[in-house]
Amino acid sequence: MSNRIDNWLNRVSMYRLVSISLSVMWLSAVVLALAGALDFTPFSLIVSGLVLVGASYLSNRLFGLLFGVRAHDESSYISALILFFIFSPSLELRGLMTLALIGMIASVSKYILTIRGRHIFNPAAIAAVIISLTGLAFASWWVAAPSLLPITLIFALLILHKTRRFTLGLVFLAVAAALVLIIILSYGTPFIEALRLLVLWPFLFFVGFMLSEPLTLPPKKWQQVVEAGLVGVLFALPISIGSFAVTPAVALIVGNVFAFIFSLRRELALTFVSRQNLTPTTDEFVFSLDKELPFKAGQYMEITIPHNRKDGRGLRRSFSLTSVPGESSVKFGVKFYNPSSSFKTAFRKLQTGTIIFGTTVGGDFTLPSDSKKPLLFIAGGIGITPFISHLQYLQKIKEPRDIVLIYIVNSTDEIAYFDIIRNLNVKVFVITKSNKVLSVKNWTLINAPSLTKELLRSTVPDVTTRTAYVSGPPPLVKDAKRHLKRLRVKKIKSDYFTGY
Repeated sequence: MSNRIDNWLNRVSMYRLVSISLSVMWLSAVVLALAGALDFTPFSLIVSGLVLVGASYLSNRLFGLLFGVRAHDESSYISALILFFIFSPSLELRGLMTLALIGMIASVSKYILTIRGRHIFNPAAIAAVIISLTGLAFASWWVAAPSLLPITLIFALLILHKTRRFTLGLVFLAVAAALVLIIILSYGTPFIEALRLLVLWPFLFFVGFMLSEPLTLPPKKWQQVVEAGLVGVLFALPISIGSFAVTPAVALIVGNVFAFIFSLRRELALTFVSRQNLTPTTDEFVFSLDKELPFKAGQYMEITIPHNRKDGRGLRRSFSLTSVPGESSVKFGVKFYNPSSSFKTAFRKLQTGTIIFGTTVGGDFTLPSDSKKPLLFIAGGIGITPFISHLQYLQKIKEPRDIVLIYIVNSTDEIAYFDIIRNLNVKVFVITKSNKVLSVKNWTLINAPSLTKELLRSTVPDVTTRTAYVSGPPPLVKDAKRHLKRLRVKKIKSDYFTGY
C-alpha cells in the first residue's frame, strides 16, 4: 500500500499535490455545507473561493508583467485556497471585496517582500498579518471545523510524506498541542472537554499546508526542527503586545524569518556549458558559475527551468550536486524516462549558453566529520549522484576513508559515473539482474534482483560498525533501511529520489 502511495505521489509535483488537496477540500466543504455540517452556505463557499482565486490569479499575472517576472499560476491558486480556509466566506459586497484585497496582498508579497530574487514569507500568512493590521478582517481559521478534520488529516499526512517532513510535523504538533492543552487545563477545564476544544485548533492544516512550504523552510533538518519548535511555541502561547497579538500567521512569519537567516534565498545564474551521456538513460549537465558556490558534498540544489506547456511536475526541481565544493562549475546527473516530464524535456533541450536559475542549496546528506568512521554507501540507480560528490571531494582533499559502496542497477549498462568510480579506492558491490561480466579491481558483481538482508550481511560482514548512507528511489530506500535496521545498524542517513 505504501509503495502504491509513493508511486502516485511521484507522478505529481509538490505544487500539484497541494493544489489537488486544497481543491478536494474546497469541494468537500461545499458538500458538508449542503449537509448542514458547516456554519456557511454552499453558495458563500463557492463565491468566496472563486473571488479569492480570481483576484489572486489576475493580480499575480499583473504583478508578473509589472516586475518582468514569469507568473506562477499554480502558486497563486494555492495561496488563494489557503486564504479561503483561514478567512470566513461571505456573500456581502464588502466581505467579498476584502477577500479580493487579501488575495492581491498575497500575490504582491511574492514580488515586493523579496531579497535577492526570493520571497521571504509564506504569501497567505503575510497577507493575513497585513490585513489584520488594517482592521479590515481577521483570520478565523474555520478550516478547524470538526467535520473537515478527517480530510484535513489525510491530505496533511500525504503532503508531509511527499516532502519527507514528518519530523517537522511531529515536533510542531507535540509543542503546539501540548502547550495549548496545558493552557486550556489551567482554566479549570475538565480533561475530556479540553481534548474536545483541542480539536478546534487548526494544527493539521497549519503544519500540512503552510509550515511545510519548501520555499520558506531552512535547508537543514536540524534547522527545520528548531523552526518547528519555535513556531509551535508562538502558535500556542497567548502573547500580546499592546493591541498586537501573536496569531498563527504571525508565528509562521517569525519562522520564515528564522528560515531565511539559514537559507540561500537568491537566484543564482547557471550558464549551460555541456551535456555528457552517462548511460542510455542518464546524462550529466555542466553549468558555469560567475562565482564560487558554497555547499557541502552530498547536498542538492533547486533549479528552475521556465518552459511552455508545463505538466503537473511544474517548473522547479531539486537535484544532487555531483560537483566538488570549490569548483567553478556545478554538475547534475539526471535520469530520463520515456515519456519524460515537461521539465526534463526542456532540460534535455537546453542549448549551450542558456541561463537557468538555481535557488536553494541544502540537505543533510553530508559526510560525518569524524574521518575514522567506516561508511557504507548504498545507491539505487541515479541515487549514485550524491556519492559521486562525496567520493570526488575525499579524493580532492586526499582524505582516506573506509568506504564500501553497494550500487544497485537494473543492468550494468546503467552504471553511471563508471570511469570515476573505478578510479577511486573504494570497494564496490554491483547488484544487478544483468549477466554481463565486469572485470574491475575491487569490484564484485552480484547477480540478484534486489538487495536483501542476507546480501547485506554477506557482502559487508562488519555492517553494524558502519554509518550507512542510502540514496535512490523511495521503495529502494525504504527496503534498504528496513534491512539495515534488522541487522541492527544504528546510524542510517537517507536521500530520496522521487522520480519525475
